[in-house]
Amino acid sequence: MSAIAALFRRDGASVEQSELQRMVDAMRRRGPDGQRVWSDGPVGLGHGALFTTHEAERETQPCSLDGEVWITADARIDGWDDLRRALEAKGRQVPRDVTDADLILHAYAVWGEACVEHLIGEFAFVIWDGRNQQMLCVRDHMGNRSLYVHMTDSLFAVASDVGALLTVAGIPNRINEGRIADYLVGYLEGIDFTSTFFEGIERLPPAICRIVTRDGCRDRKYWALDPKREIRFNTDAEYIQAFLDVFTKAVSDRLRASDRVGSMLSGGIDSSSIVGVARSILRDSGRPPLPTFSAISEDETDVETQVIRAALMMDHLDPHLLKPSGLAELYPEMEPLYTETHDLFDTQMPIPQAMYVMARRRGLKVVLDGVAGDLVTTLGGNHIRFLLRSGRIWEAIIEARGLSRLHHRFNESTWKTLLTSAKAAIAPEWYGRMRMRTTRPRRVEAARKEAFIHPDFAKRIDLESRLRQFDAQQMFTRTQREDHVRRLTHTFLTVGLERYDRVAAFYGIEARHPYHDVRLMEFCVGLDWSYKDQGRWNKALNRRAVAGLLPDDVRWALPRMNLSNDFWEARDQTACLDKTHLDFSSSSAGLATRISVKEAKAHLHRVAATPHVGKARLWILHAMSCWLFVHDAESNR
Repeated sequence: MSAIAALFRRDGASVEQSELQRMVDAMRRRGPDGQRVWSDGPVGLGHGALFTTHEAERETQPCSLDGEVWITADARIDGWDDLRRALEAKGRQVPRDVTDADLILHAYAVWGEACVEHLIGEFAFVIWDGRNQQMLCVRDHMGNRSLYVHMTDSLFAVASDVGALLTVAGIPNRINEGRIADYLVGYLEGIDFTSTFFEGIERLPPAICRIVTRDGCRDRKYWALDPKREIRFNTDAEYIQAFLDVFTKAVSDRLRASDRVGSMLSGGIDSSSIVGVARSILRDSGRPPLPTFSAISEDETDVETQVIRAALMMDHLDPHLLKPSGLAELYPEMEPLYTETHDLFDTQMPIPQAMYVMARRRGLKVVLDGVAGDLVTTLGGNHIRFLLRSGRIWEAIIEARGLSRLHHRFNESTWKTLLTSAKAAIAPEWYGRMRMRTTRPRRVEAARKEAFIHPDFAKRIDLESRLRQFDAQQMFTRTQREDHVRRLTHTFLTVGLERYDRVAAFYGIEARHPYHDVRLMEFCVGLDWSYKDQGRWNKALNRRAVAGLLPDDVRWALPRMNLSNDFWEARDQTACLDKTHLDFSSSSAGLATRISVKEAKAHLHRVAATPHVGKARLWILHAMSCWLFVHDAESNR
């Protein structure tokens, strides 16, 4: 991971290196191992390094191979051997000691902007092409690495963090009020791929290559999952081996590091599979044991805690455990993020945040996790409606029975599951869109009341139009593969990844996500539904493939209860939040003009006896109050 920055003054004015240095300095947490800037007339690039690989330690960015084409990159490129062979087949000689940034430049020299079609890994980079007088900005396939942009007729600015852009003269520091409403509503975090909490600053969407010149700008989407591609083998054994091969490659590529790599470990099959494969690779290659970081319950009879304990019986692990009662000791290092972040949604990740604090204390710079495994290797029960739609009634009944057993704690009966799926199967697309449209006014008012949004504020930011914008991106799919692609490319996954990137970067940690490997996602989308879900066992192929790498009582563990509520409550207690009281005056008039204080206080009193619901909403308001106190003041300077 690195911090990158770029300025292109499209009106021809010169870029000062001091401007770039301020941008890089603002991202010192993300790039603490060395900063450097380069400028030439109206263009400049900046880089703050976090050395996580041996290749990164040899890099000096921004860099160039010929003095004409320059790059600043936050990149870990995978599949080096295949890329090297492809370049050499085009007559390009690639030195053995090449770095990730150099490899991108070699690819650009051969394929131009189409180089992105030959890259896999986790990356965001900016290239200045002096010969063609154009700037190329690229974000990886899934948006693992963040990239923010600001553009006017006279200026194009890019950075890994919003805070860096706010240091540039001419970029306004004004809060985007609509995004405040998104935060209060919650699910509107996924309203689109571009919104931020600051006006005039956008996120570059995933899988986008943006080309900027003095005269214009164009975006090109360079990759998309193909719902028509099928993966077929002759035997179950071949399916199992094929999955294990691609999954092992995804994990192995993310173990490329100059020092130890850690991993989160929950009671789920996703992070457990990563740990099982990673510790085996590390052991066989003579590298130190894998540090793992787990959140467990105070109650040792808790199912997830027991599964984690069972997983830790594997050899070549260096486990680190955190109970809710231990959060108070970490809190002094957690608290600064709540006001310093430029995205309020980052305040709602107590467990990952605590894990990153623990990893940093142990000197780690890279942490793996199982994020998105729930989306990559399973259909989440959606396959039943496609079975019904194709007339495979008996198979649908068997799957519904298995799913009801899987989710028995939610009292989801077989027939209720079938009924829900049948409604989705027979409902035409026009009906779904009509229902969204006709229920929108009711949903707007329900969202406003639940989030305590002040009626005047709701009108000012036009809350109804924001729900309309959210509804517009909903896809109605016809096949299970189309539905799988929909789930993997929804904004919810992107914003989740961006949260992990920002929170990890705050602690100088590079978050790596094996389940977001392009090769693995393409493989899983191409599978028939029966290899993703089989009765009560979701993620069926994944579970079967890690036989021998995980203990069976981990491999076949049922979905566990979520420990998040316990850690939310522990954080609230540490922050000295009283469940029935909140000092709304701490943010001056900022909070009161955006929420209905009367409704909020009434709710907090009503839920005083409720164990967790009130706590979550209380924290949301508290975090917003503290954040506005800082950022409202900065935006009014």
